[in-house]
Amino acid sequence: MLTEFVKAQPLLFITLFSLALTLLTTLIYKVLTNQTRLKELREKQKQLRAEALKLKENPQKIMELQKEMLAISVEQMKAGLKPMLATFLPFLLALWFLKNIYTAAEVGNIIYWHANLPLIGDGGGWFFCYIILSLVFSLLLRKLLKIY
Repeated sequence: MLTEFVKAQPLLFITLFSLALTLLTTLIYKVLTNQTRLKELREKQKQLRAEALKLKENPQKIMELQKEMLAISVEQMKAGLKPMLATFLPFLLALWFLKNIYTAAEVGNIIYWHANLPLIGDGGGWFFCYIILSLVFSLLLRKLLKIY
């Protein structure tokens, strides 16, 4: 039944699947991170960047600011590690599922462009569509849900 739907509506299926998976991973990220702290770090980093631009003639002070900005970046990366680890295996399983369902439905390209480009071909398959759609949905959902 699912294979028939994918065969009939491959773009609709990948769009819905991408939206659902992106929403799930975005919500997991929001739950597993301290959004208040991440917002504070982002504001502090913005403030330090502005301060560094004002101090172009003082390289010593700029180095101190860059050191502080690096520490903030490290803390932000550490905060993102837990949700990334929590979603890594489910994400791989989702990609495996998509590969199997699109192979079973015998769907090749989902979108076509009217040129046969070198190394790319004449269209995009499920993986290309998933990547593009998930990037768009991720940007939109992060803005809507105010995730930092």
